[in-house]
Amino acid sequence: MVSGSPASRYINLGCGGCYHPDWTNVDCQVTGPGVIAYDLTQGIPFPDESFSVAYHSHLLEHLPKSAAEPFLRECYRVLQPSGTLRVAVPDLEQIARLYLTALEKASQGDPEWSANYEWILLEMYDQVVRDRSGGEMLVYLSQKSLPNEAFVLSRLGVEGEQMLASIRASGSVTRPDSPQTPEQAIAFRQCGEIHQWMYDRHSLGILLQKAGFRDIKVCTAFDSRMADFGQYCLDTTPDGRVRKADSLFMEASK
Repeated sequence: MVSGSPASRYINLGCGGCYHPDWTNVDCQVTGPGVIAYDLTQGIPFPDESFSVAYHSHLLEHLPKSAAEPFLRECYRVLQPSGTLRVAVPDLEQIARLYLTALEKASQGDPEWSANYEWILLEMYDQVVRDRSGGEMLVYLSQKSLPNEAFVLSRLGVEGEQMLASIRASGSVTRPDSPQTPEQAIAFRQCGEIHQWMYDRHSLGILLQKAGFRDIKVCTAFDSRMADFGQYCLDTTPDGRVRKADSLFMEASK
């Protein structure tokens, strides 16, 4: 448990490198000034009713399915009455619908959609089954000429643009020839990069309800019941672009 009162009544859980200094920011490691290093699988290290807002983006899918409800109950515990939880996760429904569209059009011989089909399959499976950081997505993005760059970036948003720029600056990536040892494979599976489960608006809504939340609604990257949320630029950039365009955004109240 963190001693003393939190610095802010807003908390960003699993913040990574995207956080605002006016918030209380927690991640598994220190990712910048003021970020608290804590293993969130062990709970949230603050007393009951410490915050008016709790937020986490692309964190829940990295927890085992069995750990998701207990973690959301922790979010409920640290929120004040009528407090707000905002959650962003990869949108399984959106991926599934795009997969079916891509399958149909690729089967009809459309070369552009054949490339899109390959990418959507990677979105569905790669981060679940990969055994090395970046997986097959990294190899795909490292092509000298990306056949469907606009489509891929429409899926990945601003973070995809940054990723692609970094890959191109560092040179090509190839699949390693040497197999991993069992110890290396186990260590990678436990490092936090893997997706342990996926959610759509129905399953996430049920999970939030089970954790005790009410007034559950789907929203966009741009709207929130928190009047000042946009000024912190967590889901969007200052110039109004979406950071993680493949996201499902939901909010709920305690």
